[in-house]
Amino acid sequence: MKNKVCMYLPPFAGDYSGVASALFDLGGMICIHDAAGCTGNYTHFDEPRWYGSEAMVYCTGLRKMEAILGDDEKFINRIVDNALEKKPEFIAVIGSPVPNVIGFDFKGVANEIKKKSGIPTFGFATAGIKGSYKDGIVMAAKELLDHYRRNPDKNAALTSDAYVAVPGISPLDMPQDMYEKLQDLIADMGLPLIQKKGYYGSLDYYKHPEVVKLNIVFNQAGYEIAEYMKKEFGIPFITGFPIGETQTSLYRKYVKDAYAGSTCDGYLRNSNLGDDHEGKALVIADGVTGLSIKEYLKKSGWEVTVGVISGEFKETIDLSNEDLIIEEVSKDYDLIIADPLILELIPDGTKTIALPHYAVSSRVGKDMNWDFLNEGSWIERLNPLVKQVNIKLA
Repeated sequence: MKNKVCMYLPPFAGDYSGVASALFDLGGMICIHDAAGCTGNYTHFDEPRWYGSEAMVYCTGLRKMEAILGDDEKFINRIVDNALEKKPEFIAVIGSPVPNVIGFDFKGVANEIKKKSGIPTFGFATAGIKGSYKDGIVMAAKELLDHYRRNPDKNAALTSDAYVAVPGISPLDMPQDMYEKLQDLIADMGLPLIQKKGYYGSLDYYKHPEVVKLNIVFNQAGYEIAEYMKKEFGIPFITGFPIGETQTSLYRKYVKDAYAGSTCDGYLRNSNLGDDHEGKALVIADGVTGLSIKEYLKKSGWEVTVGVISGEFKETIDLSNEDLIIEEVSKDYDLIIADPLILELIPDGTKTIALPHYAVSSRVGKDMNWDFLNEGSWIERLNPLVKQVNIKLA
């Protein structure tokens, strides 16, 4: 949460969690440089994949005297010894507040670890204070893309030279089951997806951007990465995902046309404002999720405003701190769709729909997840009186 003390909401996932989330699936060694608190925040509250996984996520165990005296050699040697045993694809040293306060040289230490281990090593000067998780995801992606452009991998074993990819996607923005449904949709179109089923990331995506023919964006971080890849590598992208069968049918054509090289405006738009006017709605979510929901609600006659917690995004309003959220939800909305913790701030009498956002409520809202890609789920939540009548008639 940007530059504000939180009174009612927990701090949103920070930049160090974003970096770690982006790297989690890639086979690297993730070393969070702290005294165990920030590593615990990430593994326990910002990373649903951590439980039961074999991912190499470590705390460097920073201690007071090491911080005061600048004794980096001990920490460097621990990482190198572990890396030589585990043989990760890369090593990432990720910052937390304390090393930033003492002016820790992340790039310099990363270079030292690389010299000693022979393994590509990245240093990320994250602090978990000002930057959001979205900033961390984008930072990690750009660092990997730039490294492998300078140091190309000549041992590729890829089965296609025209992949589709989903950049920047993270469980901080999209639950695993929703992401896998969208992966299945892409596979059903006959398009090769560079990410394996169930995996948010793929190291081949960063090593070989030349084999990516189209980026499909499902979150804000992915949008920034896709823009960067379009500028640097000329890869086109489209943004948004469908809700319900009607949108899905249109979406299939939209994606296939873009994959075939047709010019598109970059964002899925398929719903005009319906004839009925249901009222004013506010959606607080990741920007791409919010705008995709907006496209769905428009056809039912809702006038929708989208607010985002990760800074400014196209056609949305900035709700990146608690004060902005409280001010906005106090306005005259007929419907507010947001994380369940944010809904606690809503005035009585306003209709609400809980849309858990892991970057906000972590495990608190996890059990409240629902299939927001399914139109029936929306009808059930938008028309509770109809549901009650149907139950009684049955």
